[in-house]
Amino acid sequence: MDVDEESALWVLDGSGVVITVADTGIDLDHSCFRNSTNEVGTPGPEHRKIIHLNDTIDDWDTQGHQQFRHGTHIAGILACDQLEGDNSMRSLSSGAKLVVQDIVDSSGWSVPNDVTSLLAESSRHGAIINSWSWGDNTVNYTERSSMIDEWTVENPWSLVFVAPGNTGNTMLEPSNAYNAVAVVASDSNENGSLWSGNSHGPDVNDRRGVFIAAPGVSIVSAKADGTRMGMNNDSYAMTGTSMATPMAASFTALLQELVQNEYDYTPSAPLLRAMLAASGEGLIGGDPDPMQGFGRPSLESFENDFIVYDSYKTDDWVALIESRGGTLESFKSNPWNGTGAAGPFLAENESWAQLYQPVSGEDVEVVMSYNARPGGYPIDDLRLIIKTSDGRFAVDDEMSNSGYSQLYYESFTNPLQMNSSNETTVMIRIPSTQLEGVEWVSVEVVANDIFDGMNDGYLGLEGTRVGFGLVATGLQNFTQNMPPEITIIEAPGEGENYTDNFSIKMNVFDRENDSYVLAIRLNNSNYSVDLSDCGMVMDVESEILCEIDISRDLIPRPVNREDWRFEVIVVDDNDSIWTKPEMSVYLGNNFSIYWTSPMVDIDEDEPIIEQDDVVKQNRAFVWGIVGVIFGVIVAAGMMFRGFEKHVLDDVPAPFREEE
Repeated sequence: MDVDEESALWVLDGSGVVITVADTGIDLDHSCFRNSTNEVGTPGPEHRKIIHLNDTIDDWDTQGHQQFRHGTHIAGILACDQLEGDNSMRSLSSGAKLVVQDIVDSSGWSVPNDVTSLLAESSRHGAIINSWSWGDNTVNYTERSSMIDEWTVENPWSLVFVAPGNTGNTMLEPSNAYNAVAVVASDSNENGSLWSGNSHGPDVNDRRGVFIAAPGVSIVSAKADGTRMGMNNDSYAMTGTSMATPMAASFTALLQELVQNEYDYTPSAPLLRAMLAASGEGLIGGDPDPMQGFGRPSLESFENDFIVYDSYKTDDWVALIESRGGTLESFKSNPWNGTGAAGPFLAENESWAQLYQPVSGEDVEVVMSYNARPGGYPIDDLRLIIKTSDGRFAVDDEMSNSGYSQLYYESFTNPLQMNSSNETTVMIRIPSTQLEGVEWVSVEVVANDIFDGMNDGYLGLEGTRVGFGLVATGLQNFTQNMPPEITIIEAPGEGENYTDNFSIKMNVFDRENDSYVLAIRLNNSNYSVDLSDCGMVMDVESEILCEIDISRDLIPRPVNREDWRFEVIVVDDNDSIWTKPEMSVYLGNNFSIYWTSPMVDIDEDEPIIEQDDVVKQNRAFVWGIVGVIFGVIVAAGMMFRGFEKHVLDDVPAPFREEE
């Protein structure tokens, strides 16, 4: 990112992002949400905040209902943009809009038996992020947990944030769904500490369980008053994982906005999960663990250059989901093979790899995430591996006590033979001190073991292919090798006639500061002449002067003619795994030479060969280019012999001078 893009991180506010919240409802007339100072407005696409309200169970955060005010407080954390009142209740993602699902009425919590109906409604309205601060008082992996995993493995644009509970013990359902983001609470202090009441991992599946920690202690947000036209602007503070969960969802809305702004597409849930993990800063050590997950998120992780890769990148994910029917049952009967998305989607033993350059002085961190099938299915094993140019490698989740990944030499073992965790968001972190002198790193995702489902070549529950999202910091794409730039300062001009010696002066500049080989040739429609005294190897930007002595360089050839042109060719020395040498050619204008030897009397009217201008120029260009390329390739062998090997076989044998 350049300076302007860096500063853009700090003005992210969730604009262009829709978040869905399922809770006790919302106080629509609150300052955080109403359309204007004196108008509540009707929820819909044109409403300031609420683009859809599911009121099939209830339509307000109603006084006397179970956990009255809970939903309004959470909705405020997600998207409060208050018109008046306490500024401290303004949301991190104040520019986001909401889909509100009221699932509490006078009888209490009325969560649908099929929670995928909530997720389907969310998708129809363009929301990827879902915030759920509720669950049952059981640590078991329930049918509801399984539904979340079924839905998200079929719809990779759905990410569910779930509060794990406030028991101080093992996390509760459905936060233990494999693909859910379980969020524990921390305080908001700079150094930060975890709240003692958090339910935590490892979960009943013997996985880390907790994904991230977010501020959840004394969080100020909107306070419902239970009246429908009170136009209130009250706020108050609450504590718990119920508050931490929308805080993490609100932060992730900024990540979604960042990708939409920088890359012009909507990120998938696996990519958002990878970015959220990469943003984490450890509160109790550097490793992801069952108490804090990846730590507390911070945008500082993306202040400098970062790289994302998303298998699911597509132009219109909502249309793609709708084309498959939009419900879990229709997804199962209408599987998707990845058509319309970037890919790759990996089958067993397939891999994806990309070369990057380490950024000097920066630690390298790469996070990869993918969706798991629900309980009852094996967990697919997608491995993340980093290899370095000096023969070392690191594998996912193999952290030392220092908080960094262990580096091994490839002679030590095969990376795929090393132990694999049952986690589906995995990390490699390498300190900058271990990458000094490393020319490149290869980031690889390998499908080590993929479920052999019934739908060969498809994704989803019964598919045989898996996609992923990946984010990397401390790495950069290789700079594209640009050809050297030739600037002519002095040279024969169009139609000029020379009766004596002349010169060509130029400047050669290479953006990558590569060394380069330069050659100059004079040619006409019958023959060409390499100016050997002007060929050179240079390693810096230079002003070059080539002086042509007619008697030395051109005689005894017949030189008196009007179809002369000069050509300059420069080839840089940039040949590696990711680049190849680049060549620049400059072709001058036609000029004439009429030279009289001081030693010999010749007819003053020595004929000048006349040809059609187009024929002369075309023949001169074709013959001249072929010849000069060959000449420079031979000269370049003095500097980098490898270039000859790459190019020489395809160059025709040098032509004879036709005198």
